[in-house]
Amino acid sequence: MLLSNLNRVCGFISLAVIVLTLLAGSSWSATPVNAAETIGTVQVLLTGEGELEVAPHGDGNIYAPHVFFNEGVYQMWYGAQGKDGHDRVLYAESTDGTTWDRKGVVIDNGEANHVNDPTVAYVDGRYYLYYTRATRDVIDRVHLAVSDDGKNWELKGVVIDAGAEGEWDSLSVGRPAVLYDGGLFHLWYDGRKDFPLHAPVRDVPKVKESRRAVGYAVSRDGIHWKKYPLNPVLENNVGAIDVVRYGDRLLLTYESGKGTCLAESPNGVVWTDHGLFAPKSGEAADKFGHVTPHLFIDPKDDQLLLYVGNAPHQSWNKNQVGVMKIDRDSLEKVLVK
Repeated sequence: MLLSNLNRVCGFISLAVIVLTLLAGSSWSATPVNAAETIGTVQVLLTGEGELEVAPHGDGNIYAPHVFFNEGVYQMWYGAQGKDGHDRVLYAESTDGTTWDRKGVVIDNGEANHVNDPTVAYVDGRYYLYYTRATRDVIDRVHLAVSDDGKNWELKGVVIDAGAEGEWDSLSVGRPAVLYDGGLFHLWYDGRKDFPLHAPVRDVPKVKESRRAVGYAVSRDGIHWKKYPLNPVLENNVGAIDVVRYGDRLLLTYESGKGTCLAESPNGVVWTDHGLFAPKSGEAADKFGHVTPHLFIDPKDDQLLLYVGNAPHQSWNKNQVGVMKIDRDSLEKVLVK
């Protein structure tokens, strides 16, 4: 279990400081694993439909699914790019996890370029949805909305802002992953201090070797957050992350053009990066990789399901929402013993 109050978190952070100091000179490069048996075929669940999902090119662009099961209903929040070029958070429901009934937009973009990348915690009967909001271009901030039913949301504004000038996350922070555990909210997010040369963004630093990294923060109430002082906790250009508790450890999945990658941690700050975990299926649906993966443990049958934005096109702007079944025995072979 993660630590249950802020005083214990401070002690946990002190221990992590020692551990990370000892590891400061070591290399954390990703090690590809033999994951051929971890997945089967990819099942396409949703393709872009209507003006809110078809994107300017008209072929559809939906991704960043987050799934939750509550009182016999599967709930999915996901991002969609509209015909106007802007992203919004949409919502769908299902009774079997396969056939989904779209309910429409739940968080609109307002005056922003986009809102997307939802991640949800359910605490004491209330939903906490953290998401990426970019006022312009793709310069992100992490925002919060709260709800009693998962459909009607009260916007709370920015909860994770960019770091100070010159820091690793001084330009953009987004694509959050939230977990409520041990009486605390835990949040991981990707950040950067510059963008690659081809990025669709103006008047900001751009470099050829721009890299993303992952930061970590904790909160008692889900609104006021304290960043971990030794951020980032995972580098290797990791981004678009999801975190789930799996027994006595945490699993972090992240996107890539080769498929879904995996890292694990005993405490949320020291991570072992296993690299590629769930490779592309070999089908047309995910020919160019997985965007914004989400690992879901179905409480009905304990099945591990990997929800992804399938990338059927090399541009990564014609995505679909799909799902793959993960073989638990194969997963166990990958994890550190």
